[in-house]
Amino acid sequence: MNRGRSEGKRVLPSLTPGRWLVIVAGFVVFVAVSFVLFISSADSEYRKAENQAIRVAKEQGELVKVLDSDRHTWQETVWIVTGEDAGGEQWTVFELENEVVRKKASENLNERQMLDKFAAAHTGKPIRIMPAWFNGQPAWEIRYWNESSEDRQSLDFYSFEDGSLIRTYVLSIQ
Repeated sequence: MNRGRSEGKRVLPSLTPGRWLVIVAGFVVFVAVSFVLFISSADSEYRKAENQAIRVAKEQGELVKVLDSDRHTWQETVWIVTGEDAGGEQWTVFELENEVVRKKASENLNERQMLDKFAAAHTGKPIRIMPAWFNGQPAWEIRYWNESSEDRQSLDFYSFEDGSLIRTYVLSIQ
């Protein structure tokens, strides 16, 4: 009996530990690259809008150095960019849909002063403080746990200029 040419040479390749390592490493690299691409694409719209806001703050708000940028959404979406002009003076630029409002930092309350004023009137620690736009004017937004209830948060809006209370909202957290 003669064997056929293919019968004697047919050997299935085996997966050695080295080959398994290459396959697993390739899969891990694939997952990592996919994750990075997903995160960058999910974040790209926000970064594009932020870069546009910074560009507008430099051009129309006359800033040469940007320190911070935030997007605030309440009644409308407003970009708020903080920075310095050519003379080293600090400004906060509020970018509304149809206009740009500049506020000189030295003529308004800064974050530390607003937190001190808040602490004098409230017990407890704020969760978040940020510049905001409320009822057609610059404001400070402070979110904090309601003193009277553990399961409620409150949201206060204060005048950007003098820190007077504009409005309080009590939020139900469920």
